[in-house]
Amino acid sequence: MNLPKKPIDLNSKIQKAKPYIFVLYGLLIIAVVFNLVYAKKIIPGVKIAGIDVGGMTFESAKKVLEENEKNISEELKLKFEDKEFPLKRNDIGLTYDWEDSVVRCFDVGRSGNFFIDTKDKIVTPFKGLSIPASYDYDDDSFGIKLSVIRREINLEPQNSKFYLEDGKLSISPSSNGRKLLEEDFHKDINLSFGSLDFSDKTIPVQIIEPEIMEKDIELFREIIEEIISEDLVINFEEKKWTLDSEKILNLIGFEKNEKEKRVKMILDKLAFRDLANELAAEVNESPKGEVVSTDGNKVLEFKITKEGKELDEEKFKEDLKSAIFDDRKNVSLVLKNVDDSSDKEKYGILSLIGEGTSHFAGSTAERIHNIILAAGNISGSLVPPGAVYSMNKSVGPIDYQHGFKSAFIIKGGRTVLGEGGGVCQTSTTLFRAILNSGLPVVSRYPHAYRVGYYEQDMPVGFDAAIFQPSWDFKFKNDTNAYVLIQAHSNLSENSLTFKIYGTPDGRSVEISEPVVTDQSPPPPPLYEDDPSLPKGVVRQVDYAAWGATATFTRTVRKEDTILFTDTFTSRYQPWRAVYKVGTKE
Repeated sequence: MNLPKKPIDLNSKIQKAKPYIFVLYGLLIIAVVFNLVYAKKIIPGVKIAGIDVGGMTFESAKKVLEENEKNISEELKLKFEDKEFPLKRNDIGLTYDWEDSVVRCFDVGRSGNFFIDTKDKIVTPFKGLSIPASYDYDDDSFGIKLSVIRREINLEPQNSKFYLEDGKLSISPSSNGRKLLEEDFHKDINLSFGSLDFSDKTIPVQIIEPEIMEKDIELFREIIEEIISEDLVINFEEKKWTLDSEKILNLIGFEKNEKEKRVKMILDKLAFRDLANELAAEVNESPKGEVVSTDGNKVLEFKITKEGKELDEEKFKEDLKSAIFDDRKNVSLVLKNVDDSSDKEKYGILSLIGEGTSHFAGSTAERIHNIILAAGNISGSLVPPGAVYSMNKSVGPIDYQHGFKSAFIIKGGRTVLGEGGGVCQTSTTLFRAILNSGLPVVSRYPHAYRVGYYEQDMPVGFDAAIFQPSWDFKFKNDTNAYVLIQAHSNLSENSLTFKIYGTPDGRSVEISEPVVTDQSPPPPPLYEDDPSLPKGVVRQVDYAAWGATATFTRTVRKEDTILFTDTFTSRYQPWRAVYKVGTKE
């Protein structure tokens, strides 16, 4: 049975809708009024960083803000305990964009959404709305300021540890660390800049408690005393290193298991790293390589000529732990082979990055022999990225047992015959190559006096002396790839050249002419009787040279940026000629 449909009561529905219609009409009227009254003005109640700009035109609001900027402090003081860090606006390039700030104010009530805009027009005049000021600063400059604050604030917590004082085992107190809360710090800074609030601010810092307290390790005192009661010896072939009580103690650390709340002895990671690096520098054997063919400066073919070896750190770590904690007291170092792949891409031996040459015309056969031998020992050396190259280590012992002959050297203020005379020609040539490569020089020593060989083709001051074990020529490979040292000798031209290969990184080198000052003439010649020479024979054994101070500067650039500048100063003594006068009848 179909029931008749109930008739729709339109009048009733209209009555119910009347309040909403009135509200809508009211909103329309408000919108129209606001649009008429504030067509070119900011709606009432709007503020920028607390500065009331409601009811103002664009230009008047901008002018008010610009005038107010004169009252803003030039610096924001950041404080932590007794430390104070002034953050000056000029130092970080802080600027305000008042035009953009006013534009954002004008956007209030003008988003294009009818209901949101109407709400803003009704509520804002009563409740108010503060908009942050638009600003900008130089990120790099701010980063520098932040790094200063970070260095001053950040502090690692200090765990308690054992140490020796007058031979007695003591425990250092633990202490809290702290860390700059950088996210909160940035929020605080941005809030201050946006609100124009340059009042003093406290830097947000997190306190970090240490893991190991005095009471945690006191129980290990007797065990530690037993461990350090005897020296520990590390052996490698003919070399030996002895770790005394203090050095052993330095290698012992402690670790807490948070779940079990138990503390156990461990090998201190940092101390082990330092020891491993020290030993590796002594025992590691870098592979040697050779550039076989080139196209101009570009390397076409490269090969490994000698396999490298390096300290097996994992085995060393396990052996050292056994020696310390299991009372073995002796460790033998083991080396492992280094990958000898002749892959120029792997090593980065892609192009010539610098070279240096010296001449040795007038040298004795013995001197030339020593030059060629030393250059051969060095040639092929591959220097890993970040490593410091030592010529003394690379060339090996300079003595008769290793093939060097007797030739003139500078010793004790005199020129005398000695093992390896002429090797300094090699260090001088390498020094010049490194200068031209733009690699940092770590240590370089000039000769005591001006040596004629080194001024055959270069001005005074471009020499480098070595004298084992104290005087060494060192440089650092600060590139991201290996560098290869390769020697080339030309006996017909009496020349030695070192070529440095690696991966070019866009650096360029500028070397100034040397400035020569404090020149002084040599002392009068010295004549010494020599009973081994026949009477009437005079033999010159030392040659006169003027004293002087020579200084030159090297500037290394990468594009328009100066990577570093270094200055090399050589002070040469005035040197007298010495003659041997025969007295033998």
